[in-house]
Amino acid sequence: MTDEKKATTFEDSAAQAERLEASARSEADSGTYTHVFKRPFTHGGVTYEHLTFDWESLSGKDSVAIERELRGVNVTVVLAEFTPEYLAAMAARACTYRNADGFRTVNTDLLYALPLREFRQICNAARRFLLRSGSEQETEYAGSESNA
Repeated sequence: MTDEKKATTFEDSAAQAERLEASARSEADSGTYTHVFKRPFTHGGVTYEHLTFDWESLSGKDSVAIERELRGVNVTVVLAEFTPEYLAAMAARACTYRNADGFRTVNTDLLYALPLREFRQICNAARRFLLRSGSEQETEYAGSESNA
């Protein structure tokens, strides 16, 4: 690939990221997302018609744990918003589904087994949440402040 083509690809990617962030900022802020499957999805003998994700339930501890887990499988997270493995792990942790015994059964293996379109919709919802969160912080705390 030529340097000119690499630059264009990078510029296109940067422009797409800016469009995604602008779009996320314009949406109403919702701390939850419910994904309704086009067709019920069965995995591990359990059939799911919908899954709800409570992004607001996640903490900094969850973020650190996700990054630590991913480093353990040689995945480096540069920008969580654009790392599909991070988004999938985030969704697994935020999923509110529990089995009859109250245990969490939705994990990344289940999410990776989803049809591509469904997987991407869930990851995109996680990405939009992160982009909205980052935008609010940058706007609110723009400029330099002394910590002294």
